[in-house]
Amino acid sequence: MTIQALLGLAVLNAFLLGVGIAMLWAIRGWRSWAELARLSGFAYMLGVALVGVTLSLELVLDVPFSLAAILVTGAALMLSSVAVRQLFARWRPASACERPRALGFVGAAFGLLVAIYLEALFRAGRLAGLSAWDAWAFWVPKAKAIYFFGGLDEQFFRELANPTYPPLLPALEASAFHFMGSPDVITLHVQFWFFACGFAGAVAGLLAPRVPGVVLGPCLLLVIVAPRVAGRNLDPQADFLLDYLFALAALLVALWLLDHEPWQLVSASLLLGAAMLTKREGLLLAACVIAAALVAGWRDHRYAWPRLGVAAAVAVAVAVPWRIWFSYRDLEGELPEAGFLGLFGHLDRAWPAFESVLSTVLDYELWLVIPALAAAGVVLAFIAGARVLPTFALVLYGLLIAGFTWVLWSFTELELPFVQDEGVNPIVRLTGSLVVVSGGLLPLLLDAAWRGGDRVTLEES
Repeated sequence: MTIQALLGLAVLNAFLLGVGIAMLWAIRGWRSWAELARLSGFAYMLGVALVGVTLSLELVLDVPFSLAAILVTGAALMLSSVAVRQLFARWRPASACERPRALGFVGAAFGLLVAIYLEALFRAGRLAGLSAWDAWAFWVPKAKAIYFFGGLDEQFFRELANPTYPPLLPALEASAFHFMGSPDVITLHVQFWFFACGFAGAVAGLLAPRVPGVVLGPCLLLVIVAPRVAGRNLDPQADFLLDYLFALAALLVALWLLDHEPWQLVSASLLLGAAMLTKREGLLLAACVIAAALVAGWRDHRYAWPRLGVAAAVAVAVAVPWRIWFSYRDLEGELPEAGFLGLFGHLDRAWPAFESVLSTVLDYELWLVIPALAAAGVVLAFIAGARVLPTFALVLYGLLIAGFTWVLWSFTELELPFVQDEGVNPIVRLTGSLVVVSGGLLPLLLDAAWRGGDRVTLEES
């Protein structure tokens, strides 16, 4: 670790924040500097998604990857916001003048605890070693290859594990190397600290005008200190970045079902596209979000369904070029060994797979009581009279569990053992998305249960 490397990462993340602020201004806008500060975490995650998606597409199109290319890409994205602003100017939401509720003593105390935890996480990350197998086996080597060779090296990727994994994270890691001035794999862990801070700030910023601090603070803190999250979220691999992008997309879709503000669905579409370019499980997670939204939006389906369809189509279109790239080069490892229909010849694996998923989701030593609280939040919201939010959450959680079961069931040739050993079974990494998404949905559910309805009364300035 060097001061130069840390300063380089600080500049890179300020750059990502600048791109995100430009996009936020283009699709939503703000009415005060305080409001922009509140939404800065959300803007940062938008910048991560937008730059990551664009760099991934440039790699697929064989655009030379360099520090100059990164800077030009970011500048072009910022300038394009001027044109986009003209298109979205009439879509500024009525909530643009919202301001956060008063935190209160308890909410402020939990906010302080979140800040203290993130500061401690930084100190843990700045000297962390490259020990996670996936990180040193293929995620970081891919980033180094992009950094040194200036693009995707087909032959090198073919020799690594999981060659069909998308390039968004390696592109961002290679960008970090350029800004640090060297492939410093120790300081690289701090980049994932920025991701964690961005996610926490985004959830807090989006929900501050809607959910009392006494509810929002404890829920968010509980998620980020869960043993599995706290222990592995700085590893330079894609699991938690995927979870953050997915969780924010799901939260924005839930808010859109209530508010029908276009910027929410536009942002969700970008985040889902970025999730699909982060890891191949992103396609499954995105499908679960859209399917849950279609069910929850049934009463207003003439309005909701066409817009959800467009958002899903845009997100999928973002991921298509990468799939063309690796399919054209005959890189393998994307589909189950037995194919979709072949799973029915292995019905004996279905129930054990489901049991494995459920036991992992409910494992206190991994996730504390977050899944139990999420289930209670859904039930209480239904009892209180809310419908859209708890329906969306219930269907989303159910589809995630079904999807994870399908993943384990699909490993037919390997006869994957149903254990929580990450060396032989991906179930712990998969279930993290269900827990992280609760960081945004759980406060909304509990607030809906308290208010007795779906509609949120925003604080007015």
